[in-house]
Parts: sequence; structure tokens; C-alpha cells
Amino acid sequence: MPRVLVGDREFDSALDRGERGDVDLDSAITLYYGAKRRERSDRLFEAAARVRDATLGRRLTLTGHLHMVTRCELSASCKYCSLSSTIPSVSDERSPLTLRETLNGVRYAIDRGVRTIVLVGGTDLEGSDERVREVVTRIREMTDVDLAIDVGPSLSESSVRWLGENRVAPIYCSMETIEPTVFANAKPGDDLDARLRFMETVERTGGHLGNIVMNGLGGPADLLRTVLASRQFPHTSHLHISTFHPVRGTPWARRRPASLPSSLTVLAIARLAFPRLQLGLAEVGVENPSDLGSVPSQLAAGGGNMVAALLVYKRLRIDHRERILRQAAEVGFEVS
Repeated sequence: MPRVLVGDREFDSALDRGERGDVDLDSAITLYYGAKRRERSDRLFEAAARVRDATLGRRLTLTGHLHMVTRCELSASCKYCSLSSTIPSVSDERSPLTLRETLNGVRYAIDRGVRTIVLVGGTDLEGSDERVREVVTRIREMTDVDLAIDVGPSLSESSVRWLGENRVAPIYCSMETIEPTVFANAKPGDDLDARLRFMETVERTGGHLGNIVMNGLGGPADLLRTVLASRQFPHTSHLHISTFHPVRGTPWARRRPASLPSSLTVLAIARLAFPRLQLGLAEVGVENPSDLGSVPSQLAAGGGNMVAALLVYKRLRIDHRERILRQAAEVGFEVS
């Protein structure tokens, strides 16, 4: 889609509507391209932050993410994922955790004051019910820490209900993109319809739904359409925007990275559209340490009120908790 020229009156009207929670695709596109000018971008971010402060306040919860609690069994790995890398040291970064390693990761997070843990795994379209139930059961035997899970459309409806009974929320299913052709190009072994059906299952059971969309798969209109598609799922409680970074050895190793400023603009638009959701950039400052400085930026753009502070892989543990605490204090956020 070519760049859209936006006049002052058009931008002002879209921003005024946005502050009232009235955001459709046309106004979202107007805000996105209109915010290419710094003065307008500042106004958009300020409006988004006001909405966030009025609905959620200025208190942050820090989360820890454990990778990978289930193996990815897609017939072809996603073109951007490290699992598709031909470099063993890169693809091995997402080797599955054993049960003992998972439990040790939970203890590691708890010992560092993190009380919300996200169990992240790969997708198995044939089902990961047994493994997920085993992991959650063992964690619940040792702690009542808040748990969320992200294994894609790998669970039956009975397991979704079981997770709800065991206080696992939200249940994530990363849409990435709602555009079928863009999805098929980026994720040749995955199934968009299966993901949408699973999200409907979480809705039907009354569970809280988490979603992640990716900046950099298609164009801006594709991304904004995907963000707004969350309206199809009223039980969505968490929405995160990931920023595509090329990974060595993958089919998309030479693809142009998405820009962090554009992700922040989409984040601000999402805040106007969804005042009460937990919104943020996906694992900012953890998987991509060079982006850690964007934590204050995403808060300024209306993000919040959860930020990933710990990341546990099979061969790597990263703890940015103290740095994020300092950054949060600098912009007037309390941390719980």
C-alpha cells in the first residue's frame, strides 16, 4: 500500500474519534500515516497514555517467560523463526525444556520476585494436551504463581476448560496476521483457520484470550487490520505487538527488519481502540536486548501494564528486572 498523505484536519478528526474509543480501519490508517510527523506522533502517544492512565493506572507487573515447554511440530517452520535456521547454534536456542528444567525455571523466576509466568511452547496441530497438563500440574504442586500459556492451537476444548479450572490465564494463540496470503507466505507449515478456531474455543469456554500480532509480515494496513480483528474475540485480555527482526540462517535472514517506531505507533492506536487491554511490545528488551530502551517508549505510547523482565531458555537465562525497575521509576510507574 503506498504511503497515505494525511491533512491536519483529517488527523485531528481521527485522533478525536480515537480518544472516544471510535477506531475503525480507515481512522487507524489515518493515524498511522499522520503520525509520521513528530508533532502528530507526540499527540497520538499522549492521547494513548491518557487513556491507559484512566483505565489501568500506572502500575506495572513484571512477567517471566519460559521457552519452550512444548516442541514445535509444524511440518515447515515459520520463515522468521530461529527453528528454521540452518545454523545449529541458532536453531538450538529453542530446544524444548525438560520437565525438571521447566520447574527450575519457575523457581528462578519466583526467586527474583516475578509472580506472573508465561509458559511458551511450539505448535503441534495434533495436540499437546498431555504434556501441557503434566507441566501445569507439577507447577501447581509447588506454587500458586499466576500462569499463562502460549502453545498456539495445540489444545483440545477439554484442556482449555481444565486450564481455566487451574487458574491459567490468559491462553495465548498468536494470530500474527489475519491476512491468509501473508500468513501462508510467512508460516507455510501453520494453519490460520486452526488458530482462529482455537481462539473461538477459548471464547466459547469463557477463558481469557491472549494474542500476538507481528509488525513486518505484511504492510501497515495488514497489521492494523489484524490488530482490530481482536474485536472478533471479546474475551481478549492481552494483545502484544512483536517487531520482526531477521534471524541468521533463516529463510528471512535478509528480509528488512520492521521498525520499532512503527510498532510503537501501532501500539498507541491499539490503546485507543482497546482502552482496557493489557497491551505492549512482545518481550521487548529480553529477546532483543538492544531494544530494552523502548520500555519507557512503549509506556509513553500507552502500553502497559505488563512487561517481560525474565526469559528462560534451555541454555540461556536473561534477567533485566533491575534495569526495567529503574526505567519504570524514571517515568513514574510503580512495579508490583
